[in-house]
Amino acid sequence: MPRKKFIKKQIIEVNGKKVEVSIFGTTIKPGEENVLKNIDDLLKEEKIENIVKDIFMEIEKIAIKYPHKKKNLKYYYDVGKMLQFVDEKGFTDMRGLIWERMSHDFNPELFGGKKQDRSESKRHPEFMYLLAKVDKKYLSNANWDQWYEILKFKEIYKIQNLLEEILLDCKNNKLSGIPLRNKIKKLRNLEL
Repeated sequence: MPRKKFIKKQIIEVNGKKVEVSIFGTTIKPGEENVLKNIDDLLKEEKIENIVKDIFMEIEKIAIKYPHKKKNLKYYYDVGKMLQFVDEKGFTDMRGLIWERMSHDFNPELFGGKKQDRSESKRHPEFMYLLAKVDKKYLSNANWDQWYEILKFKEIYKIQNLLEEILLDCKNNKLSGIPLRNKIKKLRNLEL
């Protein structure tokens, strides 16, 4: 299966000046045998781009409510709720490219605070997306660093009793970092 493509920001030179433009990931070359499929891909990219821009405007409204965004679980959770659109609209398989577009090309300040490498820029939106899958009542049971570690195990939020046990360990034993990761692995193996 070919790699999915999506719009990216790129710098080009026009009349000796550097200009930032959005470039579609799909290309159409006359004479290619897949021209109609490529046209469909371009239309899909454009549709996703328009949805992403609409969601991004909503995220900007959320951001106004939170002057301190860095490691703010409530901010990450609220933005993560908006990012659930990828599941609702059937774009789950493209979420990495969508996160990259939003957090690298649009406004990195809303997704971790600084512009990062394109490949690294997906981490914060992915964390937001996964955090919003957890029931909000659990948010205060762990700090930001603990949640970041817990959600490295992407499907953990689906196993309620395991998540509750991990959160209890976070609270009672103040686990974080590698000890927390090891505890999660151990508990998960017991669960399987």
